[in-house]
Amino acid sequence: MKNLLLIVFMALLTSMGGSVIGQTITGTVTDSSDGTPLPGVSILIKGTSTGTATDVDGKYSLNVQGAQTVLVYSFLGFEPVEETVGNRSTINIGLSEDASELNEVVVTALGIERNVKALQYSMTKVGGDEFTQARENNIANQLAGRVAGVNVSNVASGPAGSSRVIIRGNTSLQGGNQPLYVIDGVPMDNTNFGQAGVWGGADQGDGMTSVNPDDIESMSVLKGASAAALYGSRAANGVILITTKRGTSRKGIGVEFNSNAVFERINNQTDLQTEFGSGRFQGDQITGSAVRPTSVRDGYDWGTQAWGERLGSGTSMHFDGVERPYVYAGDNWNRFYETGKSFTNSLSLSGGSDTQTFRFNVTDLRSSSVIPNAGFDRINMSLATSGKFGKKLTFDAKVLYSNERTQNRPRLSDSPGNAFQSIFALPPNVNVLWGQGDPDRLGTIPVGTDPALLSTWGFAEQEEYLMTNNPWGQNPYFSTYQLSISDTRDRIITSGSLKYDITEHLYLSGRAGMDWYTRRGTSLTPQGTGYSRGGNMSEAERRVNEINLEAMLGYNRQFGDFGVVAFLGANRMRREDETISANGTNFNVPFFHAINNTVTRNFGYGYSGWGINSAYGSAEVNYKNILFLTGTGRTDWFSTLDPSLNDITYPSIGGSFVFSDAMTELPLWLSFGKVRASWARVGSSTVSPYQIQNTYTLLGAPAVGFEGNTVPMASYATAGNNNGTIPNPFLVPLLSTEIEFGLDVRMFQNRLGLDFTYYHQKSTNDQLNAQISRASGFGSTLVNLGEMENKGVEILLTGSPVRTKDFNWDVSFNIARNRNKVLSLIEGTDVLNVEEPRTRTVFVQHRTGQPFGVLAGWVQKLSPDGQPVFEENGAPVQSDQMEVIGNGIPDFTGGFNNSITYKGFNLSALIDFRVGGEIYSGTNVRLTQWGLHKQTIQGREGEEPLSVSGVIQSGTETDGTPIYEAFSKTLSPGEANNYWNQMGNRVQDHFIYDGSFAKLRQITFGYNFPRSLMEKTPFTNVSLSFVGRNLSILWKNVENIDPESGYSSGNGQGLDFFGMPQSRSYGFNLRASF
Repeated sequence: MKNLLLIVFMALLTSMGGSVIGQTITGTVTDSSDGTPLPGVSILIKGTSTGTATDVDGKYSLNVQGAQTVLVYSFLGFEPVEETVGNRSTINIGLSEDASELNEVVVTALGIERNVKALQYSMTKVGGDEFTQARENNIANQLAGRVAGVNVSNVASGPAGSSRVIIRGNTSLQGGNQPLYVIDGVPMDNTNFGQAGVWGGADQGDGMTSVNPDDIESMSVLKGASAAALYGSRAANGVILITTKRGTSRKGIGVEFNSNAVFERINNQTDLQTEFGSGRFQGDQITGSAVRPTSVRDGYDWGTQAWGERLGSGTSMHFDGVERPYVYAGDNWNRFYETGKSFTNSLSLSGGSDTQTFRFNVTDLRSSSVIPNAGFDRINMSLATSGKFGKKLTFDAKVLYSNERTQNRPRLSDSPGNAFQSIFALPPNVNVLWGQGDPDRLGTIPVGTDPALLSTWGFAEQEEYLMTNNPWGQNPYFSTYQLSISDTRDRIITSGSLKYDITEHLYLSGRAGMDWYTRRGTSLTPQGTGYSRGGNMSEAERRVNEINLEAMLGYNRQFGDFGVVAFLGANRMRREDETISANGTNFNVPFFHAINNTVTRNFGYGYSGWGINSAYGSAEVNYKNILFLTGTGRTDWFSTLDPSLNDITYPSIGGSFVFSDAMTELPLWLSFGKVRASWARVGSSTVSPYQIQNTYTLLGAPAVGFEGNTVPMASYATAGNNNGTIPNPFLVPLLSTEIEFGLDVRMFQNRLGLDFTYYHQKSTNDQLNAQISRASGFGSTLVNLGEMENKGVEILLTGSPVRTKDFNWDVSFNIARNRNKVLSLIEGTDVLNVEEPRTRTVFVQHRTGQPFGVLAGWVQKLSPDGQPVFEENGAPVQSDQMEVIGNGIPDFTGGFNNSITYKGFNLSALIDFRVGGEIYSGTNVRLTQWGLHKQTIQGREGEEPLSVSGVIQSGTETDGTPIYEAFSKTLSPGEANNYWNQMGNRVQDHFIYDGSFAKLRQITFGYNFPRSLMEKTPFTNVSLSFVGRNLSILWKNVENIDPESGYSSGNGQGLDFFGMPQSRSYGFNLRASF
């Protein structure tokens, strides 16, 4: 594969020759009304895609060929200007505001460029600078708070974790709900390679960590079905288009260097009790009392219980045989978690003439996590070339390469290796540093340990140094330094396109694209682990290759007042997915960790291949560029479906009316106005390869080989059904139908803008698992059932309160409301379980008539008149059945962004917020049961008494109806201890929290050094900025955790159980070009 990459790079490099000769034009572009410099003005050589843009001071530099070259200057909200170069070397331009037109051109589906006036759907474009000012390893997280109707969940899973992006609500009940990502016309696989669940696991990341922020020119979010319909079966959840940077015409070779240093610290949200130490309640509930550990066995057995005596006097014995003062030990979070460091260095070379351009970039990212012994490194390389051959043929080619190395992904949820749970579980008088053990193998028992201690613990030297007798509650240092989940990934995304202008109005284009990657992961549970003394190890390598070939015939012509833009195209997609794996258990040679050193070994191999053939078309008719009508259609033919049912068609139709252009005289306050409407149907390719046919797997049996050795994967095998699901040959993809209406208004000379959208979406033919009789030999079958609807509004407000020559202040505010309802499930079924936490007392469920993914759990039982029911000892009585107690999906999402520039200084701040939605905090359940939650102080000896009131069942009527009588009681310390434990087991709504929050998501403060200082240096532009991400939670309603502490990027949202604590980052960014 390396040879292939080298060949591709060398082939593209050959196109760069002779591209740097020419005449350099420099100048400044300003607002003609007040002389304000205009940054970001597009300057193109007419008839080409070659050009540049003005910097923050409105200045530009461009290499051209010949005096007859015509330059086109364009900027949103201003009249475009064309200038012939002639003999000039300096061209200064003043642009006049365009009060009647919005001429911005944006990239839409299939890479087609369209004027924003013609768009009949909502679309949001995010500039590339937003991704490099304050960086995220997963660039999808940068969309949080920036785009109305896009809900971004930053999974609490470490530096290379995945991200959950949902556009306009969830579409599928059981399938994926994240959008399709397309990079330079190539669909990108964003598979999540594994995530935590009820029994733990680790978030193995997704595809977006491969993308280099320094390569991004822009990211466009196609939110509606009409916007995404041309992508057919892959676009039910919306599409995110990523356009990467290309070269610019200039004299010589331009060099840009970007260096970024970021430091990261845990954002500790805990507020736990520090008054009572390790120990337990001993004796009966009335006469018993809290006691502290007085022996090694006590310290070992009570290692995660904080039900002991009040701290402050005397001593207690600990697990390691050391007697220490019985006092508060201090903050373990600052002791254990480290300062994460991330250093990014990027170098870009670019250049070209008016016929050819190139850009080459290499970026190196090195980062260590706040988690000890964890980190993420990435190397990116990219090459982009474009050019013209004669007057009719143009080409464009790009290659993106990434190499990622992730060390020690954290285990989450109820994984026994979850270090976060271990830190949370330490009583306030226990210092985490006492668990470091052997300094050469942190978290293990040191050589020379007292044999009496080894006997008490039941472990040997160099095995896990447990701080408690629960082998599943691991030593946090052993979790981070001895256990390991690591992986490497190589990826190539490449595209090449040709366009030939047959006539002035007719063109033919073709594109070839490939997304290829190989990922190798290793998981190690070493010998001596508390819960797995023999240890185990697994390795897996996955190779994925998807190739898309595309051809298109396009037509564009004006007939008087009418304009026509149309194209027909076809696409051929082929995908292969291959996996090989090996695992072994119980190591032979002590502490030599290799699969070949295990007693029992297993090997696996899997392969799947599938494809889609597609035909599509689009036609747009406009009248005087005022009234636009657009229709599109696409048909997909699937290799995974029955040949008689394998074609699905996805149509769309829409229109827009620019009423401000139709008016003979505009009101003084109105600059631009447009209404739009659309209808579309898209699909989701949820039918996996071989899912409609009965398939078999070979069950390998071991055989005796040479010298009596066991030979796995021997020469004979038995056949068995591949899974317990009976195939259904009549499966078809999910279909999603949507209508959308919108209003776009600009006022007061484009100083204030409003973009309003309403949509109503309905999904049908979802694929659900239906249970069937076991007598069939199967347990379930997939059926096309299930309906769901989403409807909502999106509002974007933009404004420029101040705009002067030296000072500019721009603001934007977006808010979105999505209302979701499950209309139907499988016939005869009204409830479908989706996910559950480790407590197994709350479930994420789909319920008919309820929103997607409600939280259902046990609550305290109520009498017929609504009084809480208690036992005689004051413990709450659990309800007879589960009730809906929340929903993990927020009611409102939004963001507020401010950008201020003063001369060379710039300041921007982004606030991201959510309103509504609930979180079930399993973390707070366990903290309560362990006696660590502050609420558990109430009722202890010497503290405020814990009193309860309600009713108690005193008997039963002859018909079985309970008889209740009034009840109130002040609980003894023993009863209070039992009360808090039973609250965690029986009353889950007590641990349901409002998931609303507002965060200072990003802030940047920078300075662009003036050109006058650069004149005597080799630099043309230098800027320095302070950057920060996730600096502060401005508002939240949940205790001890971050509202974004969910551990899964799947459909089971609203569950918290010891996810990785969120962190804040701050640093500096230096950018220089010459």
